[in-house]
Amino acid sequence: MKFKSNLAAPILLIVVFGLVTLSRFIPAARLAANENPYLAAIVIQLLIFALPSLFFCTLRGSEYRSRLRLRLMPLSSIIFMIAAAALLVTGSFLLGTLMYSAAPEAFKSSSTGTYAAFAMNPGVFDGMYLVLAFALLPAITEEVLFRGIILTEYTSYGVACAVIMSSLTFAMSHFSFVRLPIYLFCGLILALVTFATRSLIASVIVHLVNNIFVLFFEDYVVSVAKRQNISSILALFILLSVAFIAAIVMAFEASSIYRSYGKNNADSSYLPDPGEKRSRVRAFSEAFFSPAFLILLVLWAAVTYLT
Repeated sequence: MKFKSNLAAPILLIVVFGLVTLSRFIPAARLAANENPYLAAIVIQLLIFALPSLFFCTLRGSEYRSRLRLRLMPLSSIIFMIAAAALLVTGSFLLGTLMYSAAPEAFKSSSTGTYAAFAMNPGVFDGMYLVLAFALLPAITEEVLFRGIILTEYTSYGVACAVIMSSLTFAMSHFSFVRLPIYLFCGLILALVTFATRSLIASVIVHLVNNIFVLFFEDYVVSVAKRQNISSILALFILLSVAFIAAIVMAFEASSIYRSYGKNNADSSYLPDPGEKRSRVRAFSEAFFSPAFLILLVLWAAVTYLT
C-alpha cells in the first residue's frame, strides 16, 4: 500500500473510531455482556482494534511489522520503565483530581474504573479475568495501534511530530473532553517509553500498570478531590513529589540509555529518511492539517459532543 502516512493513518483511525462509536449502540444483551462481560470485552477489543491493525499491517507489506518495534527492551531500561510507570500513575492521578474538580459529573460519567463492577464474583479468578479483559488486552491492542502503527506512520515527519500525533489520537480514541488531558499525558509518556527503549513491549508493560491502577484505584481520585482537607492536600503533595522524582529519574535514565546506544552503534532506523527532511513546523502542518486528519478531528468532536 503506497498511500502517504498523513492519509493512511487517519483513514485507519476513522475506521477504528467508527467501530468504537458503533459498539456503543450495541445492546449489552446482544453481546451477552450480562452473562460473560469478560468475553464481550475481549471480542470488542479484538474487533475494534486488533483486526483493523492487522489488516493495515498486511496491506503495508511483510516488512512493515519489523518497523513496529516488536522486540524485548534492553535490561538497562528497567529503571527507566519503573520511573515512567510511576510518573504515568501519579501524573494521571493528579490530572484526574484536577479534572474532577473542574467537571465532577462529566468526569464520573466517563469513568473507566466502573469496569471493576463487572467482576461477577470477588474471587481470584474473576480478578484475573478482569485484568485480562480490561487491562492487559487493551494495553496490547492500543499499544500496537498507537505506539506501533501510528507512531511508525508519523516518524517520517520527525520524532516530535510522531509523539504528538500518536498521543493526540490516543487521547481522542477515548471520546471524552474532560479526560482528554489525562489521556494526552498518558500518550506522551508511552510514546517516550517506546522511543527510548525501542520496544513496543516496554510500552505495553507500562500501559498495563496504569490500566490496573485505573481499574482498582480510580475511585480514590474522586475521594481525594471531594475531601479538600488536610489529608487530601498531604496526599496530593506526596503524589506531586513522587511524580517530580520519577520525572527526574526517567530523564536521567533516558540519557544513559541513549549514551549506551551511541557507544554500541545501535540502529537508528527510527530516524526520518534523509529524503524526508523538512522543518518541524512544515512537518507538523502536513500531518495535522491533512484533509483526512481534519475529517477525523471533526468526526471525533461531533461524536464526543453528541455522546
